[in-house]
Amino acid sequence: MERTEGNKQAGGGLRIRRLNLILCCFAALLAVILIVSTVYMLHSYRETEEANERYIQAQQNAAALQKGSDYLTDRVRTFVITGDPQAAADFFEEVEVTQRRDRALEDMQALFSDAEASRLMSEAFRLSNILADIECYAMRLSVEARGYDPADYSATLQHTELTEADRALSKAEQQAKAEQLLFDATYQSYKHEIRDNITECERTLVGQTREIQTVNIARFRRTLSFETVLIAVLLLTAVAIVVCTQIWIINPLNTLVKLIPSKQFLPEIGAAELRYMVHAYNDAYRQSKDHQDRLTHEATHDSLTGLSNRKVFEQQRVNAHRRRQAMVLIDVDSFKQINDTYGHDTGDRVLKKVANALQTSFRAEDYVCRIGGDEFAVILLHTDRTMRAVIERKIENIRAALRDTSDGLPRVTLSIGVAFCDEQNRTEDLYKDADAAQYSIKNGGKNGYAFFDDVKPDSEPDTERTGKC
Repeated sequence: MERTEGNKQAGGGLRIRRLNLILCCFAALLAVILIVSTVYMLHSYRETEEANERYIQAQQNAAALQKGSDYLTDRVRTFVITGDPQAAADFFEEVEVTQRRDRALEDMQALFSDAEASRLMSEAFRLSNILADIECYAMRLSVEARGYDPADYSATLQHTELTEADRALSKAEQQAKAEQLLFDATYQSYKHEIRDNITECERTLVGQTREIQTVNIARFRRTLSFETVLIAVLLLTAVAIVVCTQIWIINPLNTLVKLIPSKQFLPEIGAAELRYMVHAYNDAYRQSKDHQDRLTHEATHDSLTGLSNRKVFEQQRVNAHRRRQAMVLIDVDSFKQINDTYGHDTGDRVLKKVANALQTSFRAEDYVCRIGGDEFAVILLHTDRTMRAVIERKIENIRAALRDTSDGLPRVTLSIGVAFCDEQNRTEDLYKDADAAQYSIKNGGKNGYAFFDDVKPDSEPDTERTGKC
């Protein structure tokens, strides 16, 4: 009886008279869909326009590359035949400054980055560059043949080296060879290949544009059919009152009643009154959960540094089933002297700096803990001695960060001991092994790190530790 009464009270949140408003909203929604479909048609039309515009631009780029290549041919032939220095200047201005060919290719790739047209354009550009190299070599031959000073020309021409055989030719032979290079079958073959690639590029562009137009026409037809259906649906909105009652009241209530005992966030579904009630419930649940999370965090984290505390460390070090893990013990050297010299506020900042250096250096899955006043520890999961070099790099990065005094804090050094937990472990006590490695550093003057594998048995401290690895 109590549950039934509760359901009645919850169901009373939605007023039946609002169904009329919902029905109007439904009709408005259909109208919006009609508008959206019309916008979709306009989008398809604009896409067709853009495709035509891209074709025009691409065709212009193809023509520009062809014109640029032909212009270079004209200028180099004029120079080689007449010796006109202006023709050479025009040639290198086109290649190095105007760069019509380069810009045409860049524009084409921006328009059709992965298309066949772009590939054909790139091939034409590559062949044009081969011709440009031949043309530059021919100009250098002509310069030598005419006795011109190469220093008066472009650096590209100056750096063009003649072959030994061509340098040995007479002036007349050099001039003849220069002219031959610009008119022989090889040169003409390259010119034909460039023209063929550009022609094929333009043919491909036409095909792509037609394909886009065909797709968009099909979209127009589908959209018109869809809008016809929507108009018919508008005539049936009277039936929607039953559907709205089911969707906005009955189904949401059934869903919420089933989810409430599960003690989780409820989906905000159904009518406005239901959504408001669910929002209030979720807000209260969220506040309770946040409070519980804060209590849990405070119980497991150090208040000064935000690292995991000694409690978490002790819990993790006794997880004997984790056979691939390592432990790093860290002490801040001469921390009492830092407190006495600079004050406890500076000492706290030093501890926070050390904590930050450790937390940013190790992985998220590792446990970075503060286990005492100036004592820190890191438990590295899924780690064995094959990762020793990685741990060494991390330690070096941490030490380098703490040597930096640009933040106004004194230089900080650490005494660090590292041990691995695996079949080669001597004492089967990971904490004791790491402590022994750390002791060897402290006993040797501090400011360093050691691995337990490298520590001699007689150098281990005579102290008892608990907790097996």
